[in-house]
Amino acid sequence: MLIHQRPKQTMKKTSFDVAYVIDDSKVAGKVHSKILQKLELADAIRNYDNPVEGLKAVVSDLVQAKKVLLLVDLDMPNLNGVDFLEVLSKLSINPKQLSVYIISSTLGEHLHKEILYNPFVRRHLNKPLKKEELVIHQLKLLYKRKKGLQAS
Repeated sequence: MLIHQRPKQTMKKTSFDVAYVIDDSKVAGKVHSKILQKLELADAIRNYDNPVEGLKAVVSDLVQAKKVLLLVDLDMPNLNGVDFLEVLSKLSINPKQLSVYIISSTLGEHLHKEILYNPFVRRHLNKPLKKEELVIHQLKLLYKRKKGLQAS
């Protein structure tokens, strides 16, 4: 597990308390964590290449009512992205508390109804993740929230 904590002197209000990258590829996890770090969307960034350990940490933060950004890969051993979402969906949390971005190199093959209609899933992104895609989607969400519209 890799953790990045922003220095307190540079702390400004971020959108999330913590961001997680859950991906069994250590290289992809590091790249995606660096993108999140540059975007300053969260106070802390945690990277897990073990989905079971990552799920435990995400659930712990959600139970503490933290606002969580989650980038999760679909194709992982032991616990795939669909199973990961299924566990999170069983928790009684506010959908505004958790924003999930599905990342996968084989996205088209995995668009199960469990993913398409999950209230936590904000978007499906192709690997490797591009900083611009996440920035554009976050800006659209902020604009829609300010206008009082429901985010898509």
